[in-house]
Amino acid sequence: MNDSVFFGTFDPLCVDAPDVCNLCIAEPPMYEFESCLEGEKGRQVQKGFCCASCARTLLKNLEGKEAKEWAEEEAELEAEHVDVTEYQKRRLATFGDLRGP
Repeated sequence: MNDSVFFGTFDPLCVDAPDVCNLCIAEPPMYEFESCLEGEKGRQVQKGFCCASCARTLLKNLEGKEAKEWAEEEAELEAEHVDVTEYQKRRLATFGDLRGP
């Protein structure tokens, strides 16, 4: 299972959305979302409505997790004396020097 975050718009007149973001409980929601992340506690799925700020946070968390996984895979290959030059170029082009949280 790959980690994922999905966002969608919603019509506040037709959808029974909360008045505040399900994540920060402060701002009005802008998107409906579903987040699925694999971790030490297994698969964690969150669904609800979020504000723009929390949507950015969800996406940044996904980016950080993916950057960390790429860096770990690169380190494993390098430990096996595999040339990781092209892999490293791609990781750096994609994430910069971000190695996860």
